[in-house]
Amino acid sequence: MGVDLLRRDLEYMYNNLDRMYNLVHKVFNATLEALRGWRPEDLEDQLYLAEAMMNMIEEQATFFIAKYQPLGPELLEAKSLIRVSYDLYRITRYCREINRVITYTSGRISGASQEVLEAATRSLEMVEKAYRVYRRRDKALKTEVEEMDDEIDNIYTSMLRTLSRKNEITSRELVDLLIVRHLERIADHAVYIAQQLLE
Repeated sequence: MGVDLLRRDLEYMYNNLDRMYNLVHKVFNATLEALRGWRPEDLEDQLYLAEAMMNMIEEQATFFIAKYQPLGPELLEAKSLIRVSYDLYRITRYCREINRVITYTSGRISGASQEVLEAATRSLEMVEKAYRVYRRRDKALKTEVEEMDDEIDNIYTSMLRTLSRKNEITSRELVDLLIVRHLERIADHAVYIAQQLLE
């Protein structure tokens, strides 16, 4: 009976994490559309909800550990739930920052470059795959997520190198760099999620 209750409580937390992921996915999709149309999205309500869900999952996992005092895989699962909920929340924060960039620069430039749009699309794919790695225990897909992270890192590094060789930098180049920096951080959090895969 005790094991059944323990697994039930874990599944309840996983279900809440799935709900949080669905919210984060919605926020990222909205951000991608904002980049394509260069029209910012108001994400404050969604961020408030994402933070509340993160705090709820952390409280539930902490209570779970105190209640059952698990020492094996269940302890690792509870800790991973806390970490993944934090990473998901951070992704929504970076999405908000991208929308802030659009808000403050929409009068100066006409939109994001194709390179930025491609990086944003790849970053969203990374988040999707990373969560699949975590929830489905997909070891093969974990390597793919890490390789995609290298792609985003290379885009960011390439932009930095290009700008370092210029005497003058345009507003468009600065905006692209700032957005890709946020995408690079999102990609890092996607990797962190995939690394929570329990062997």
